Amino acid sequence: MLKIEIPKSKEKIKGQIEALKYQLTQDSRNIDKQIHEQALKRLEEAFKTI
Repeated sequence: MLKIEIPKSKEKIKGQIEALKYQLTQDSRNIDKQIHEQALKRLEEAFKTI
């Protein structure tokens, strides 16, 4: 399982979400896409709870 360090600031989480969404458009390897998708999902969940 991937360990994600969730920032405490909603603005930082939002910035990371935007960066990951962009990175997903650039990823060419499946493993990179899987890692970034997992991180994005967890950050989006954290964003909703803050």
